[in-house]
Amino acid sequence: MPTSRSARLPHHLAARLGMRESAIDRLVLMPVGPEVRLPGDNEAKELLEFCSVRDLDEEAMLRARPDRERHPDWWWLLRGTVAELRQRMDRPLSADGYASWPTVADDSGPVGMFLYAWALLAVVPDLVRVHQRRGISEAITRDAVNDLGGVMGSHYEVTGVRGVGLFPLWGPPQSFCGIDLSIGRHSFTRTEMAFGDGPAGFALQVHIPPIGPLVEQESVASIDGALTFFAKHYPDDPISALVCKSWMLDPQLRDYLKPDSNLLRFQHRWQLIPHVALDDASEGDREMMRLGLQVRMPESGALTEKHLARIPQDTTLQRSFVDHIRSGGHWYKRTGIRWLLGG
Repeated sequence: MPTSRSARLPHHLAARLGMRESAIDRLVLMPVGPEVRLPGDNEAKELLEFCSVRDLDEEAMLRARPDRERHPDWWWLLRGTVAELRQRMDRPLSADGYASWPTVADDSGPVGMFLYAWALLAVVPDLVRVHQRRGISEAITRDAVNDLGGVMGSHYEVTGVRGVGLFPLWGPPQSFCGIDLSIGRHSFTRTEMAFGDGPAGFALQVHIPPIGPLVEQESVASIDGALTFFAKHYPDDPISALVCKSWMLDPQLRDYLKPDSNLLRFQHRWQLIPHVALDDASEGDREMMRLGLQVRMPESGALTEKHLARIPQDTTLQRSFVDHIRSGGHWYKRTGIRWLLGG
């Protein structure tokens, strides 16, 4: 018989953590298996090195180890987060999608700031076993988990605080479950497709990590290599389409960038799906601010002059972003698709 919500969820947990109850319900109410065991310091150091975490972040994270007795509220969130990761391990992304882990409050302290990092670290051995069983090289596994070091570095650069908790984490939970893998310039998410009446095959979502120029030849080679890789290691999930949803596909960029820019060359390789307006007209603005400009964004709402003043004006993209919003416009995440011919 399922355990009742009131019996499982500590009273006022969300309020004590400074988080919305609706945001953490899915995590703290996850069915859990064995009690979470975090690696000891020596094992954690080896795993953090495997995840490309830098020394200062490693030291801060080890000092911020959550403890079941001393941090019972954070531990409750930790065990649910680990349970979710293990439930999703090696499965494609559901056609229903996936919501980011909620950000923690600004005053959460080191334990809260590093909590999700500890959850990710706890499942690295699970991912290693899954990849070994599929014949996937250790180099690919390392590429999947080194996202943790990158996120920690970006988190400190953007917020001035060590940890990961002030970022809405979407990518790392995919990478540490084996759902999201990097092949060359791009990363790819295995995902189910559905068209209203049930499953309809599998697709690869194509992502563009902010790791440098988007050179066309590197992008093409990455996608070609991914199609070969997934056909070999995931033969039961044949890929029917490539899908990309990104601010980089916003056709309004054509009004600001040179026609031969790498970004516009990338746009031309996709067939855009017609745009459907969202209730939150500023969602694309915030997403482009975070991913395209690497500047901390507000969690919700429209961008104000205070937000825009934080954005440097050194590049064409930075200037275009600010000018477009000041003129009353918005930026949009657009979806492009490329169908693959099959038998």
